[in-house]
Amino acid sequence: MSSVRQHERLSETTCRHMLLALFMLGICAARTQAFGFDWLTPMPDGTIDECHDEYLLAYANASLAFADAFDLCEKTANETKIELSIDEKLERMQIELGASEVCGNLQICDTLENNLDYFQCISDNGSRNLDILTEITFNATSAQTRLREDYDEVYRTYLLCTLDAQRTYMEELRQAYRELSQCRDEAYDYLD
Repeated sequence: MSSVRQHERLSETTCRHMLLALFMLGICAARTQAFGFDWLTPMPDGTIDECHDEYLLAYANASLAFADAFDLCEKTANETKIELSIDEKLERMQIELGASEVCGNLQICDTLENNLDYFQCISDNGSRNLDILTEITFNATSAQTRLREDYDEVYRTYLLCTLDAQRTYMEELRQAYRELSQCRDEAYDYLD
């Protein structure tokens, strides 16, 4: 029986303590509002977290958009049909014909047994071969230069495309950061 009474007294004491605590909390809250203290104002952690969540989402979206734009630049450059300023097949065929003629001229001389005739043949064909090789050199250099210009134009287009993608990406990142800063400022203003 005595344990039942002790339990009832303990329950009564606990109830009184709870009421007293609630009463004191109410007084503190009233005093806080009356004197302008805001130490009981909850921190807006959710708001700051939301700011950072929005920033991370904007950052991820900007990164994905940049990757897609970069891939598109590369794909476009790879699929671009280059309008060549030269006929590659014709230029190459002329060079190969000239090289064959030079080799043929030298092979003709190899069939001669007499040294005097052999040296005369090399001397005569050497001059012709020099003219052919000079023309091959000029034609090949010209074709290479024009072809390089054509390929450079594609590369220039690719480079400008990727630069635009990078500029857009950086602007989106700056905008996301500005929005994060503004969101955080508003959250901290809430605390003041």
